[in-house]
Amino acid sequence: MTPLTSKFEDQSQFQTGFKAETPRKTAIFGVPAGRPEVLISVHDEIEPLKAVWQALEKSGDGTPFQTYAWVSAWQRHIGTKQGVKPAIVVGWDNEGGALFILPLGIENGVICHKLSWLGGDLSDYNAPLLSRDFPRYISPAQFPALWDEIRDTLPTHHIVTLSRMPQRVGEQANPMMTLGGLRQNASSAHMTMLKEDWATYYGEKRSSGSKKRDKQKRRKTEELGAVSLVTPESADEKLRSLDTLMEQKAITFARMGVANLFDKPGYRDFYRDVSTSEDAEGLIEVNHLAVGDTVAATAWGLNYGGRYHYVLASYDEKSEASRFGPGMILLMELMTRATETGKAAFDFTIGDEGYKDQWCEVEVQLFDHVEPNNLVGWLGLGPRIAYLQVKRFIKQTPVLWQGFTRLRAAKGVFTATFTARA
Repeated sequence: MTPLTSKFEDQSQFQTGFKAETPRKTAIFGVPAGRPEVLISVHDEIEPLKAVWQALEKSGDGTPFQTYAWVSAWQRHIGTKQGVKPAIVVGWDNEGGALFILPLGIENGVICHKLSWLGGDLSDYNAPLLSRDFPRYISPAQFPALWDEIRDTLPTHHIVTLSRMPQRVGEQANPMMTLGGLRQNASSAHMTMLKEDWATYYGEKRSSGSKKRDKQKRRKTEELGAVSLVTPESADEKLRSLDTLMEQKAITFARMGVANLFDKPGYRDFYRDVSTSEDAEGLIEVNHLAVGDTVAATAWGLNYGGRYHYVLASYDEKSEASRFGPGMILLMELMTRATETGKAAFDFTIGDEGYKDQWCEVEVQLFDHVEPNNLVGWLGLGPRIAYLQVKRFIKQTPVLWQGFTRLRAAKGVFTATFTARA
């Protein structure tokens, strides 16, 4: 045991010694003279890291999709069903403090074991949680060597597929951007920077014609009943609003010819759990737009790092209010409140939907890292890269993407009609 390891155990309360049957491993990453050393530990359980994890997410840089509440709920309801085993990497300084957390997991396939981010396709941004001291310990030039050390310390895996990685994590550059083999994701995320007051922001963003139409639609909606933004407080109220959102989205998914997200194993339970979890207090926000006694539109978002993250939204396609754009009315209500509560940015997260162009001046490019680890990984690499390339080509070619979405919607209508007749 080195002096660094001994000090780490005293300060962090984690034991580096482990029995042969325990998957957790440790390693020392030596850096040039004059810079501190970093201890790496790999954990196959999330709960023991709770205190360290939550302390780092409060004081460091990250996104809401790497918070303890998000990752633990995802693993509990979805990861376990998908056969994903956590392989969470923690980097420690020489005082026993956490420098970073990489929430990774290994999905064991029949032939190929895949290393990826915990959170899967529900996390719009994937990245490490970083201490503010991270740049002082590890420079961009050093991170690839540290990554090699991490890869050697992790349990057996054949291929690395790390997707949806932004170039920055909070105030820091994302160290994952120093790795080779990066490819731009098929989709980008979009964000707008808010002003000190809503009137100023709205005045700069909307043309006179748009403002006139917004006012007319709001007035017509108010003729149907009192319009108000409702933010449920109790767990039961939150779940009722969330269930309404999921019901509304199911209709939209069917119309678009898209598989219902909430029918996937564990997905519905994940959203219900994280929406009412004490660990997610202040993180999750459930809202709906009431028009009289009707829930005309719903939204589900995340508050983190001075931003509101607009993640899920829906509206009642069968209500009379649907003719006047209740979803847009709810969106503007949320943006108004984000401004009033001091949010610096309104993050529309991943997706290149056209309506985002009306508001967003910031495009957040996302990147994927695909890397084989051995011969088995090389055999699985080709199809994966081909899939990512084709997906990005279709999404970035308007004619192809419009054709694809129309065919998908037509298939959805046909399926719905056939099912109804049956």
